[in-house]
Amino acid sequence: MRTNHQVTEITGAPAQVWGNVLIPGRGIITVKVTGDTLIGTAKTGLEKKETWIRIQNIDSVEILEAPIYALLSFGVFLIFSAFGASRNSSVLGLILLVAGVALIVYAITNKRRYLAIYSHRNAIVVFMNKSPEIYQQFAINVLAFSRKLNTPSNLQTKQPQTSIKS
Repeated sequence: MRTNHQVTEITGAPAQVWGNVLIPGRGIITVKVTGDTLIGTAKTGLEKKETWIRIQNIDSVEILEAPIYALLSFGVFLIFSAFGASRNSSVLGLILLVAGVALIVYAITNKRRYLAIYSHRNAIVVFMNKSPEIYQQFAINVLAFSRKLNTPSNLQTKQPQTSIKS
């Protein structure tokens, strides 16, 4: 893991929102720090979307790593179907059981990972396609820069106060 490496740009798959569910979209998103601004550029097919967020306005950064729940639930469904199908055909029941277990193992081992950067009004979501440590270092750098920009200047150069005694 690179602890001292300044990561100022990341790439990944852009997110598409369906209801309350984030799904990796086709295309590529690049997020980079430029001055005091975070610029997100997503290219999907014929569309190009650019988002600018002042780093001072960043509220939080989230890194999520979770199994793919659709595959997990479909695997459980196949296992229950295998119990019903084994009454008529033991071969079909065995095939469904193996397929269900395989889907569950695949869903648990191949996790969906994303980095979400939230500001007052916007969010940039990047599905990871590289090592999670790179995205974590990027998040740490962005939050540190945000903290630095949000520190009042009078706290940085605090003058000793003199009191007047009467």
